[in-house]
Amino acid sequence: MKHADHDPIEAYLRQLRASLRAGAAEAELIVAEAEDHLRETTTVGLATGLTEREAQEAAISAFGSVRAVVRAHETTPGNLIKGRTPAAVIEDLCLAAWKGGAIGLTAVGASGLVVLVMNATLGRAFTGQPPAGMTFPRALCDYWLAGWPVAHTCTQAAMLEASSDAVTLRVVAGILGVALLEAYAIVRYLMRRHRRGPAVVLAGYFPALAACVFGAGALALALAQLTGFTVSAGPGTYLSGAIVAAVIAVAYAVKARPVFRLLMRGFARYVRAR
Repeated sequence: MKHADHDPIEAYLRQLRASLRAGAAEAELIVAEAEDHLRETTTVGLATGLTEREAQEAAISAFGSVRAVVRAHETTPGNLIKGRTPAAVIEDLCLAAWKGGAIGLTAVGASGLVVLVMNATLGRAFTGQPPAGMTFPRALCDYWLAGWPVAHTCTQAAMLEASSDAVTLRVVAGILGVALLEAYAIVRYLMRRHRRGPAVVLAGYFPALAACVFGAGALALALAQLTGFTVSAGPGTYLSGAIVAAVIAVAYAVKARPVFRLLMRGFARYVRAR
């Protein structure tokens, strides 16, 4: 066998083997299939009059970069766990939790901006007004009335406090979410640069998971508002969150269409098999 420095295919295969985040057996199978393809393509190139090095380089160019091959493998349906080391799976799940949590906090911040718009256009009572007949401890009333001198009753002060907190506290959460997303982007960049970590989080299933989680969140918020469950302020409080969650769910659902089609085909095959 030629030394890798003089054999572009050997150098390519060595880099591919080092970059794959799969178990030993799975990685060797992928590398072996890549080598077969590259050697066959090289033979064809030699038959057309190319030199051996030219044929090898042409074969590698046609096959794709190491990064592209690794990405294609890790986004192949079913490769979320199959053939991957436990450490790689745990790392993938941690990255998914980090990304999902950061997006969730950013969504909370966006809902705070929606509340700000509602306060300005529909009035503070739409987001902060407590349900009729709701009472508050004396200490809270004194605190709210001291903070809102324009309020004449405890209920009015509670409304102003709730409509204000729904903006400020959520925006703070959103700022934290953006910071976490920035940190996540930096970490993923460094991991890709050093060829560590998954090419795509959750093997490409993250958009489908996010669509389901945010869709469920939007539905839960809407039902809570309609049923009055845990509601202690105006309809805008939950409605703002439901709107943002629904928008994110739809955006991820569009992105996850290939995954959903795959899952539907798999379910259909399962039903026919039964």
